Amino acid sequence: KAPMTAQTAPARPTGASAADLVYQHVKTRILEHDLEGGELISEGEIAAALEVSRTPVREGFIRLQTEGWMTLYPKRGALIRQVGPHEIRDVVQARIMVESHAVRQIVTAEEQEQVAAELAEILDRQDAARRAEDHDDFVATDAQFHQHLVASAGNQLITTFYLSLADRQRRMSARAVWRDDRRSATVLAGHRNLLDAVRAGDPGAFETALTEHLTTVHERLLGAP
Repeated sequence: KAPMTAQTAPARPTGASAADLVYQHVKTRILEHDLEGGELISEGEIAAALEVSRTPVREGFIRLQTEGWMTLYPKRGALIRQVGPHEIRDVVQARIMVESHAVRQIVTAEEQEQVAAELAEILDRQDAARRAEDHDDFVATDAQFHQHLVASAGNQLITTFYLSLADRQRRMSARAVWRDDRRSATVLAGHRNLLDAVRAGDPGAFETALTEHLTTVHERLLGAP
């Protein structure tokens, strides 16, 4: 990768502290795979790129370490953490529980037809993104499909918890599709199966389809040593 220079540094958002700027900048680069797991970065590199002192860089790094995105090594820098199979399994299990519960609530409220119509619209946009080879939009609509399903159940606490997994889901989804573009077709097929289960008002079929979908999408990562 070409090193960042002061000329390429992003503009500081109004009202944001330098530490916030560092945090958002580095986290975005991790999520977009500009910084990969196992890569070592230094405080000086980020300070120069963002035109800030090392103090806010250190503060931003500490916050990123606390959230599990990197590990700090004094006098050496920060190591970007890998997405490990244990983390992936934990996130997948949480998603299966939350999304399956959401479908049961939707069916109980007899709202499956309306929710299915809304999911179908999102799926159409995701298919259009795939055909246009718009990777960013494809990943964004992938997340929207699942988040809309959970939000439709109407439990704000569960929705908030699910959204707290969004960044980890984003990184995992981007990796799964990024490793093999042919996986996008597999993702869409999985979403169609999920949509069919919602439309049929069948929570059991949905949970089975979701388990297969998530396992298939992330199988290479789940099998990583």
